[in-house]
Amino acid sequence: MTADGVELATRSPEGTRAMAAAFAELCQPNDVIGLRGELGAGKTCFVKGLAAGLGVTDERRVISPSFVLLRRHAGRLTLYHFDAYRLRTAVEMEEIGCSEVFESGGVSVVEWADHVAACLPPDNFMLTVTVTGPTDRRFLLTASGGKAKARLNGFGRALAQWRN
Repeated sequence: MTADGVELATRSPEGTRAMAAAFAELCQPNDVIGLRGELGAGKTCFVKGLAAGLGVTDERRVISPSFVLLRRHAGRLTLYHFDAYRLRTAVEMEEIGCSEVFESGGVSVVEWADHVAACLPPDNFMLTVTVTGPTDRRFLLTASGGKAKARLNGFGRALAQWRN
């Protein structure tokens, strides 16, 4: 844990997927996870690992939903994978029914969450991905809202193996 949140690091796409699968074990119904990071940072790679950890059987179907905005994947908890890259405002995200999806009992992941931050529920997690080398990534997990903040320490303890 840092003052800002939980810091994690991986050295390969496989490491990112494994870390995300471990993260999925801690997910609960209605969790909303925003993802931030530049193009190619590994946001979709993280979602692939999260999907595997949630029991999605065909990880190959987990791709960036840029042109459809939302993909749904059945697993232990349904994974709702949003991509807000092409959206200009939170209102556009709300128009596709994000609030109902966020409250549907699954886990929602929003790539490019900074584009639509105003529509995220008060309790959410934000994962910022930073490229630190050709395959190395740094992740900073933060939380907003009382429930998410209360669970942040648990995430930090459970994911301690991924720290450098």
